[in-house]
This record gives sequence, structure tokens and C-alpha cells, in this order.
Amino acid sequence: MRLRIVAIFGFCMCGLGARARAEQTRYDWRLEDGLEYDTNPARTEHIAGGDLQPASPASLLARLVASGSLSAPLGESNGLAVSGALGGKWFADSGARADNVLVIQGAATDSLRLGQRTQAALTCAYYDVYQRRSFDLPDFRSTAPSLRLDQGFGKSVLASLGGGYRWFTFKPDNAYSFAAPTAFIAIRHTLPGDLLAGDADWEWSAGGSVEVRTFEGPACTSTGCGDQAGVARHHDRFWIGHAEWSRTGSWLFGSGAALHINQSNSYGEALVRGLFHARAVIPLPWDLSLSVRGEIIASRYADPLTFSQPVAGLPSASIEDEARSTFRIDLARLVEGRFELGARYVYYTSAPTSGAVGYRRQTLLLYLAFLDES
Repeated sequence: MRLRIVAIFGFCMCGLGARARAEQTRYDWRLEDGLEYDTNPARTEHIAGGDLQPASPASLLARLVASGSLSAPLGESNGLAVSGALGGKWFADSGARADNVLVIQGAATDSLRLGQRTQAALTCAYYDVYQRRSFDLPDFRSTAPSLRLDQGFGKSVLASLGGGYRWFTFKPDNAYSFAAPTAFIAIRHTLPGDLLAGDADWEWSAGGSVEVRTFEGPACTSTGCGDQAGVARHHDRFWIGHAEWSRTGSWLFGSGAALHINQSNSYGEALVRGLFHARAVIPLPWDLSLSVRGEIIASRYADPLTFSQPVAGLPSASIEDEARSTFRIDLARLVEGRFELGARYVYYTSAPTSGAVGYRRQTLLLYLAFLDES
């Protein structure tokens, strides 16, 4: 069974600390082209004595990502920020080409200053994955408008409260499509250091969100997911709580923890998941930059694991991230201020979650990027 998380909270918090009034129009964009090696393109899970699905071969792939953002004033107290990205992967091995993927992502935020430390922001986030249709592939669309209110306190505290709605379409099987009202709250505290003394900046944040999902399909039981008359519809309440802190100076370090709770009336979907991450960005000689990130994810399901029928969960909302423990390391160098050469290694594993299902995947990427900003 494969259960993955799609969380709208990050989209809703887009531009959390942005000023409602932009001083001037600004933009940035980036074009990245790379060659990657993937040891498990289909993200196959393993059980003792066999596989849950036929294993896909390791494969080289071409990877292209274009992204950009724009912010512009719309008046004395109004500002608009838009961002978008287009990314794709094309596998060289014929046995892995079913995992070719194209992803389109966009977001727009209209911020209105209501007072000296108060602003409201209307945001809409869009995410669309195009992949060969298969129940096991993350082929979906997500559209999520939200309204957020930001209130500053003192010189360094920002509190946010908001809500919205999300329409999620799981393309291979509409039974797993849902509509969901969302709500979230967050607080951020920034402690700027003394620049003249070379002190670092410190920041901590915490928050929570809930998404109440009503699915098109019925709630599953231990014997299957039939759609007979009188069967209750599938309902989930997905809660997220998180806390993070970071230090920014000559190098950056940060860590955080999160708790995910899914209260579901459908068999195999209810879970409690704990996450802990740590990250660092360290400048090296010869204008090199080293980035390291580790994330430990442990999940506990309310129902016993079953292989008798596919009680599927929701796919990941990213061509990069998945609900697995990961270790990632990036090495990059900026050349002539416009070009970036880099390498990235990522290791995915099902540990430390124990059980009959095992998972392992590794990717290695070499890339060249062109970037510009104003």
C-alpha cells in the first residue's frame, strides 16, 4: 500500500512575510537542464519474498525545469506577486518511460495593506501533473484559493490566520478526488543580528492547519472498496502541526519537526506521522556552496497492513519529494553571476518505519542552470 501526502499549507503560507506595498517591480527566473540517474523510477516498494509491483529498471533521464517570479505594486497599499514553474523528466530506458512526467505549478498573491502592521492576502495555487495514466502513478491536479490575514506585533513577530478551499482531482480514478475546506494559523518571530558586529539572524516559526476532505468515492473496508447503495462516502480530516527554527549568518543551519494526523473513515487511510528535518548551507572555497538536508519520517497506520486489495492513498505533490525519510546533498558553484553548475544526490528509504514493506531509491543529478533577476 502506498500512502502519500498532499499538503496545501505551504501554498497558503506563500508570501507570509511579504510587504503589501512593493517599492518597485522585481522579477527573477531560472532555467535548469540536467542529466540524472534514478535507481527506482517507479518508486517500487518491496515485501519479503517479492514485490508489490514489477520492479522498474534503473535509468538515466533528462531533466528540464524553468521557474520564475514577479512582484509589482498595484497602488499605494496593494501589491501583486506571481510565480510559476514548468518541469519534466524523460527516461532513457524503455522500461521506465511510463514514469515520464510533466509538472506545471503556479501561484498568485494579491496583498492589501489594511494598517501599519496589518495586511490581507488573497492567494491561489495551482499544481498539475501529467503522467501516463496508471493507478500507481501520481497523476493529479490541485487548485486551492485561500485568504490570509497577517498581523505584526512589535518589531519582529508576525501572526497569520487564514482559510480556503481545495479541489483535488486524481486523474486515474475519480473515486480518490476530493473537495476540502482548509484553515491554518502560524506565528513567526525574527531576531535580526547586529550587522556591524557580524552577528547571525535567528528565526523561529510554528503553526498548524486542517483540511477536511470529502471524496467522490466510498469509504473502503477491510474487504474492499465497493460502491453499493448505502455505503458511506470517504471522509478524511488531515491535521498538520509544525515548528521550525533557523540561524542565518556566514552559514545557515535550521531544523524542525511536524506531526501529521489523518482521521479517516476509510480502511487503510488513518495514520499518525512524525517528521523531523535538519538542514545546513555552508560556503566552501572556490565559490562553492554545500547544502545538506536530512528528513526522518515515521508513520503508524491505524489499520493492519493488507495486500489482498489495493487500498490506495494519495500521491505526492512533487516530482522531488515523497513521504519517505531522505538524505540530500547539493554542491553548486555560481559562474559569472548568471550560470550555476551543480550536483545533487538524494537517498530515500522507508526507515525508521518498521513493517513488511521496504523502500529504497537513489538519484544523482548533474545540472547547469541560467538565472537572472532584477
